[in-house]
Parts: sequence; structure tokens; C-alpha cells
Amino acid sequence: MKNVEFHEGLPSDIHTLSNALLVIDDLMSELSSDTKLTKLFTKGGHHRNLSNIFIVQNIFHKGKEMRDISLNAHYLFLFKNPRDRSQIMHLGRQLYPSQTKFFREVYEDATSKPFSYLLID
Repeated sequence: MKNVEFHEGLPSDIHTLSNALLVIDDLMSELSSDTKLTKLFTKGGHHRNLSNIFIVQNIFHKGKEMRDISLNAHYLFLFKNPRDRSQIMHLGRQLYPSQTKFFREVYEDATSKPFSYLLID
């Protein structure tokens, strides 16, 4: 594909990238304590026109940078996870403290079909 680059791990020139879309997958554990990723979310998007997609399998992964990364994400795409609904419900309590039932119902409806998701803006 033209103008598409694939890297293993974060690119070494990450601090000079601009006007780009970064898709970061399968690096949740490796990058959860890396300040470079946090800087991409806190400064890269605003100052260098970077769009970041960070794919994680655990919304509340323990890592010293994960909370800052999560708080600086503009959108969350939630897919169905029958294995651990407690994460989704915990997020629902954070977003809608007095309407957790509403959030649960919306999430269940949005993810009822295969490959469907709930977009949180």
C-alpha cells in the first residue's frame, strides 16, 4: 500500500512524526508504562496533527501511563466481551453514575450482533 508503513513496536522516529494516523496494536503490556505513548495522546494529537488508535484488550490495564492515555482518548469503541462484563459496568458507573442501568442496556443493545460495538464520544 502506498504511504503505509508497518513497524514492530513504536517507530523509532515517533517524536518527529506529524500528519499521520498511528494504529498501535498488541502493545498494551509493553507500552502501559511508556511515557512516549502518553505524549502521543497528550501532545501529538494537538500539536503534530496525529491521530492515534490504541487497541487494548483491558480497559483498566494496570500501568502507570494507562490512566492518562485513557483520559486523553477522544473516542472509545467497546466491543462485546462476555468474559468480563465488570469492566464495562465499571466504565458505565464512571460515565453515568446515576444511570448505570441505562448504560448497560445501551451497551447490550449496541453489541447484540456479531462484530458490533458501542462508540463513546
